[in-house]
Amino acid sequence: MAKWGEGDPRWIVEEREDGTNANNWHWTEKNATSWSKKVLTELLVNLSASDATGEATLTEMDSITGDAIANCRKGKLIFFYELVLKLKWKGKTPDGTVCNGTLQIPNLSEEQDMEDIEVAVTLTSDRTPERNKVKDIVRKKIAELIREQLAKWFTQLKEEYAVNLVKPTKGKATVTAGVKVATPVKKAEAAPAAKPIEKAAQRNVTISIADDFRCSSEQLFRALLTEDQVRAYTQSECKIDPKVGGEFSMFGGNISGVFKEVVPHSKIVQAWRFKHWKAGHFSDVTMTMKEKGDICTLTLTQSGVPEADAESTKAGWQSNQWQRMKAILGFGQGIPNLGF
Repeated sequence: MAKWGEGDPRWIVEEREDGTNANNWHWTEKNATSWSKKVLTELLVNLSASDATGEATLTEMDSITGDAIANCRKGKLIFFYELVLKLKWKGKTPDGTVCNGTLQIPNLSEEQDMEDIEVAVTLTSDRTPERNKVKDIVRKKIAELIREQLAKWFTQLKEEYAVNLVKPTKGKATVTAGVKVATPVKKAEAAPAAKPIEKAAQRNVTISIADDFRCSSEQLFRALLTEDQVRAYTQSECKIDPKVGGEFSMFGGNISGVFKEVVPHSKIVQAWRFKHWKAGHFSDVTMTMKEKGDICTLTLTQSGVPEADAESTKAGWQSNQWQRMKAILGFGQGIPNLGF
């Protein structure tokens, strides 16, 4: 177990600043989250559709959580985004009966094609066959309109951030993400220097670990999601909003993410990242709790972990969180130390 105030630097050190970006070689980034929230709201609110079974309209953007980051590396634009969108809708049946509901896009990310983006629709009014047909208008017709608008957002994102991120390079035009930036050509220029050898693409892996705690699944669930308890055993600042779409940060912001699923006393799913990971890259963490007698087994699976960080990430869970939970909260009494 690591000493208090010590541990793997990936869990506790502050982020380092990047150097200058000569010839667009170094990784530079620009936060596009606020811009995306504004544009997505403009594109999606007031979308409507109708047919013989009724009509429906998206009336309000309830929330947008997550991040959108534009990056430039070696003259190329790369976009990372993972957003959760929640909207409200209102509809009418053919006889004029009003109904309401909600719509959620749980995972708008660069890993999915726009046509495959999931759109989850809920009817909040009392259910009737007529109102269910209005819900189907939202689920089918408006969902297709949403995917078209999301494609427009991404096109605008590329156009908006290409200009400021990609700096002109002497002697040629730079074409990035479909945007061409013209630059002057000098006569009799010297041949360009040889380019550095590119590093191999990042390889991501999955880690799996489990441990036993002497407590109930309810106690363990609360310990993982209650700010006061997390702050006590990590000995660091944290912010936790334990609901689907809620954000969290720990260890002074060196770990952050979004809750994707929260099932009381049994399961927690998070989009999880280290601060030093490349912008927009999140791993998927799934924690399940199974109680047997006075012991609760916590099983964790984390996919999308950069291979270079796999061992330190695994050790960090065990030493910086789980063993400290046992010591500070008393969840380890009578359980053999497994040497983590």
